[in-house]
Amino acid sequence: MKSLFVVAAVMLSFGCKRDNADAVSTVLPETLQSAVTAAATPKEIIICDQKNARIVMVDIANGNAITWEWKANASYAMIHTAAEAWFSNLSDAKLVYNGTYVLATASGGGVALIKVSTKKAVWYDYAGGNTHSAELLPNGNVVTASSTGGYLRIFSVDSYINDQSAQTGPIAFEDVHNVVWDHQRQVLYAAGKNKLKKFSYNGSCMSPSLTLLATYTLPQGNAHDLFPVHGSTTELWLSNSNYVYKFNVVTGTFTLVKTLSKVKSVTSGPAGYQTIVAVANGNGGETWRTDRVTDLVTGSAVYMNSSFGLYKARWKLVNAFSYPAGDSYHECTH
Repeated sequence: MKSLFVVAAVMLSFGCKRDNADAVSTVLPETLQSAVTAAATPKEIIICDQKNARIVMVDIANGNAITWEWKANASYAMIHTAAEAWFSNLSDAKLVYNGTYVLATASGGGVALIKVSTKKAVWYDYAGGNTHSAELLPNGNVVTASSTGGYLRIFSVDSYINDQSAQTGPIAFEDVHNVVWDHQRQVLYAAGKNKLKKFSYNGSCMSPSLTLLATYTLPQGNAHDLFPVHGSTTELWLSNSNYVYKFNVVTGTFTLVKTLSKVKSVTSGPAGYQTIVAVANGNGGETWRTDRVTDLVTGSAVYMNSSFGLYKARWKLVNAFSYPAGDSYHECTH
């Protein structure tokens, strides 16, 4: 009898709600829709998967689905055959132009600007010297950092001719591994060995140059990754042989965050995003690779895939430290 009473009550309640259909349609479906939307909100990591010669975007909020993949030898990339080898051992992939392009480098010496929607390398060239990273400059030119030979190089980006674009000679910087633009202060930072240097950029399209403004000595040598702290206008992440630091660009000071060896990349995000690191563990075919992305604070795996041999990993987030809001593709040569 009790069960029949409950059923009757439920049916009566349902019948009453039918009389207030508008309220039901505006409250219940909206609540359900919000839950569905929240569950589906992407939370992606851009990964340089050297073992499989590709850049991928992995959505860790939705079953670790690979949402995007780029390979230099794929037809969509439109890189000529002789240049494909430049993109061996992809070393870095940064989101630029308000998230619509990826700026990629490879230890084989290649650098490319890739349109996310089409996967076409709208511009690419050869920097050489174990290219570890690149940065977008305000006028659309690109500066690269090559550790072997130790130099920076600036390209006058020309998508009409790609690898025939004008470029500067090597700008000497021993073992330089990274480069970051500071949009607010209009300066460039790069680190190599035990030095972090700040440069001004002359903004010239066809005669670009850098002028050294300051040199900072790191607490320990062998600088590797340099990347903006998300949401900060004054701090950069810096990794070297055994430590992760924050570097304050205003005070010029280094603050130790964690003792951790072999950190190839460090990236943070807004609330709900861990600070993630790629720490070489030898998995993935080479000693400098890993098969996982970990939480800097806890050391737990944020993403793991035994088929990967990844080098760097970054959250798919717009970088407000380096680029102006709403920035769109441009090149000063056209």
